[in-house]
Amino acid sequence: MQTTKSRAGIRTKAGAKAVNRIKGSVLPESILQAAARLFIERGFDGTSMYEIAEALGVTRTAIYYYYKNKQEILVALTENITRVAAQLAEEAAQHKDLSPTQALRHIVSRHVGLIISHGEQFRIVERSEDRLPPRLRAAASDYRRGVLANFSAVIERGIKSGDFRPTDPRVAALAIIGMCNWTAWWFRPGGRKTRDEVADIISDMAILSLTRHPLQGVTESNIGSVLRELRNEIGYLEQRIAEGTN
Repeated sequence: MQTTKSRAGIRTKAGAKAVNRIKGSVLPESILQAAARLFIERGFDGTSMYEIAEALGVTRTAIYYYYKNKQEILVALTENITRVAAQLAEEAAQHKDLSPTQALRHIVSRHVGLIISHGEQFRIVERSEDRLPPRLRAAASDYRRGVLANFSAVIERGIKSGDFRPTDPRVAALAIIGMCNWTAWWFRPGGRKTRDEVADIISDMAILSLTRHPLQGVTESNIGSVLRELRNEIGYLEQRIAEGTN
């Protein structure tokens, strides 16, 4: 007759074998994608670990091998987006061999690519930040600040070089990042435009929004905007002069 201890050992070995069988076929990324989709459809509270496993066609053991609970999944989703976004932005901003225009295209294109590739995950992260542990919430905020700082640095470099018109780099960066992030809500695979085509369009829009407009293109319809740009130019030059005399 088997003892309780021996029966427990058998169950443990059986569980380990089950994990080994499915470990190779279920990747953490698949779990995160399935969880994000269910969190959007049913809400975080309305989704169970069993339903996540069912959506993937595996047992709960497969899910528990990587994540103990839904909170751990949410933590992984957040790190998967915010940390990678910060890394991509920093790498793109450090390409000093690129012109400001090229650097802006590079940083925008990479950010759009990340958001589109992880659209559902990004939406969940944006909606669920208040559920994160304080430490991770602070880390996510730091990552976001890093993205903003690197976008701003690229824009500021373009302003100083004369490639971009004078404007507030931080406000411009926030506007461009917002344009990139919004793709998580409207982009659909298999739609009219591919991910790369959307990235190119948004990159073009970001660059055009900062490009200087030649005076020979002045017409009655755009004279107001040209005057505003000239005032910005004068204000920027005055700032540079003041910085040089201090």
